[in-house]
Amino acid sequence: MISNTAYPVLLLCGSDPNRRNLMKVLDPEGLLPSKALLPMAGKRVLDWQLDAMIESPDISDIYLIGLSPDEFPSDLDLKYIQYERNSSILEKIKYGSLILQKAYPDLDHIIVCSGDAPGVTTSSINQFFDIFRQNLDGDFLIGVVPEDITLKFFPNHRRVIGKFKDLSVYPGEMYIFRHKIIPIIEDEILQMTLKRRQFDRQKDTSKLVPVLKYLGRKPRLWLLIIKYGLGLLSISELESILSRVYNLKMKSIIIPDPGFGMDLDLPEDYESITEYIKMTKVQA
Repeated sequence: MISNTAYPVLLLCGSDPNRRNLMKVLDPEGLLPSKALLPMAGKRVLDWQLDAMIESPDISDIYLIGLSPDEFPSDLDLKYIQYERNSSILEKIKYGSLILQKAYPDLDHIIVCSGDAPGVTTSSINQFFDIFRQNLDGDFLIGVVPEDITLKFFPNHRRVIGKFKDLSVYPGEMYIFRHKIIPIIEDEILQMTLKRRQFDRQKDTSKLVPVLKYLGRKPRLWLLIIKYGLGLLSISELESILSRVYNLKMKSIIIPDPGFGMDLDLPEDYESITEYIKMTKVQA
C-alpha cells in the first residue's frame, strides 16, 4: 500500500514513433535509444533528473517506461516497465497506468513526468506535490511555468506560451491523471500531444491555433476560444470551462522554476539547458 507521504512516478523515456530532428542532429549515427541518454555536463540527461527526484520525500518509487536496465544501467533502485520504446506518449501513459494500478490498487492518480527535463529541482518537485495534496479531488492536474521567470535564463526559449489575462505560462514536465479518466480523455491526450508539435515556435510563441482548432470541434468550448482570442481568459476560467465540458476537475499547478518546464525538444535546447545545468547544479 502506498504511504500517506510519498507517491510512485511514471517517467516517460524511450523515443517517439518518428525520430525527431533533435536526435538526428545530436546522435546522427543513431547509437542512443533515447534522448534521456545524451551526455550532459558529465552525466546523462536522465541522471540529472533522477538526482532531483530521489531526494524528494514525496516520491516512493520511480518507474521508467521505454528503457531497459541494459540500456540505462543505474545504481539507483529503479523500476523498469518493459514496453515498446517507440510507442506514443498516450500509449506509454495507458500502459503505465495499468501497471501502477496493479502495484498500488489504493492509488487513484498516476503522476507522470517526461524523462528529458534535467533542470528540474527537488524543491520544485516538492512544491508540485504540496499543491497536489491540496487538490486530491482533482482529475487532471498539470504543472505550468510562468514565462517571465524563464526569459531571465532562456531569452530565446521558443516554448509555446499560453497568454492568459492574469499570467503567461507554458506546460511543465510533470502532470497527474486520475486513472479512471484516461480512457475518457484518451483522444484529447493524443491530440494535444500531436498538436503541440505543429506550432511554428520560431515565428509565433503565443498563438494556440492548432489546439484551439481541435477544441473548436466542441461548441461548448467556443466561449473559451473567443475569450482567449480577445485576451480576456484567465487561467481559473480555463480550468472551470474545461472542467464543465469534460465533466472532470482540472487544476493548473504553477511552479516558478524554469527548469521545471525546459525539456529537450529542439536541437538548440541542448546547449542552452547544458549551460543552465552547469550554472544551477554543477556550480551549486
